[in-house]
Amino acid sequence: MKALRSQHGFSLVEVTLALGIVSFTLLAVVGLLPVGLKSIKSATEQAAAANTLTSLAEGLRHAQTTNGSEYGFLFAGETIRFTPGSAPPGVTTWTNLDLGGSSNAGSRRIAARMEILETPASDGSAPGRASVSVAWSANTGLGFDESNRRWSNADGQMVSGVQFFVGKNP
Repeated sequence: MKALRSQHGFSLVEVTLALGIVSFTLLAVVGLLPVGLKSIKSATEQAAAANTLTSLAEGLRHAQTTNGSEYGFLFAGETIRFTPGSAPPGVTTWTNLDLGGSSNAGSRRIAARMEILETPASDGSAPGRASVSVAWSANTGLGFDESNRRWSNADGQMVSGVQFFVGKNP
């Protein structure tokens, strides 16, 4: 009787099955990449919008006076001014913002709108109220539709109400 030699290694069937499993797994991972990249891009846009919204609200809350009656703060290179106890200054809108390069990723556009609805009392006894909104889009034509009170051509938007005082820290 002939002695059987022990064989080491894998058969062709085992190697083919292993390659099939590895190929299937790699295809699944590669297929999920676009979904993951889209999620990262969306999160980046939302973070930029949230930072812009926070910056506007904090600027309004920390407005400084230079002459004792008129208050103002700087945002995107523009000074927003208001006088406590007087009529609100109206609406300020910014389009194609580039806040230190963080809000415009590639061809993305970010826009902001602030409307001071009511100025605070000059003695600091009553707060002022403002509406702040931010939107972003990859398309041109991003703008605010006054009739619907919404952003048009926006991929996403955020809105916040802001109360603010002058002359004291509540």
